[in-house]
Amino acid sequence: MRNRILQSKWTRRSLLTLATLPFILACVAHWAGSRVQKSMAGEPRPALAFETYLVDRGRLKETERVAGARFRFKNLSDQTVTVKELIPSCGCLQPQLEKRVYKPHETGEFILKMETAGESPGQKEFFVDFKYADPVERTARLTFKVELPVRRLVVKPKALVIYQFTPGRTIHPVTVSDYRGGKNFEITSVKSTSKYAKVKLGELEDKQGLRQQKLDVIVEDLVPAGKHDGLIVIKTNDPDFPELYVPLIIQGPDQKTVLKPDSKSPQAN
Repeated sequence: MRNRILQSKWTRRSLLTLATLPFILACVAHWAGSRVQKSMAGEPRPALAFETYLVDRGRLKETERVAGARFRFKNLSDQTVTVKELIPSCGCLQPQLEKRVYKPHETGEFILKMETAGESPGQKEFFVDFKYADPVERTARLTFKVELPVRRLVVKPKALVIYQFTPGRTIHPVTVSDYRGGKNFEITSVKSTSKYAKVKLGELEDKQGLRQQKLDVIVEDLVPAGKHDGLIVIKTNDPDFPELYVPLIIQGPDQKTVLKPDSKSPQAN
């Protein structure tokens, strides 16, 4: 009889525990969630807020040779912001930022430009990683969308990277192709903004309505150590595309491998 009574009490306690278990677990989860939210709320917010994180230009006109976007931002914090770097997803993009330091509550902007002549037609999506410190290191990604019309004037390569690690003359071709037909397109002048490279105008070919003008980018000798940026500027007689640009990077040897003229041991510049 006593065993039956004990068994009955144990059964009632077990049922009571099972009935209240969901309530106990819910309380624990609520308490744990509240602690996590409280911790996250203490993290400082990014200092910069952008007016927009996406610019969609839609379909460009055939005569538009430059596609651009403007990204405005404001420092909402009480900290000074220093812009470290703007990293584009494509060499055809040219982000332009006038200043690098922004005081609390100061506004700023940067402009993004893209030469359309070197790009194939269709929907395009690019981005720029905007790296800054407030003083925490942060990155904001800004996206740029555009639809390019059927190609009319194409520059290849759209960017030129030259690795000049040894002495000697090197020649690197660039071709401008006009697919429009019926146009009397010609290049009137070419130049390089880099003192380490020069540009020579090559032959003009006209085959079945396709006109192609070739250029030679020439680096005469060994360049100083490090990276040297420049532009190939191409001027034409076409009112729709009076100027074309090819970004130019010349990479010299590593400083440790540069030799003095009268020495056989590596010397740093």
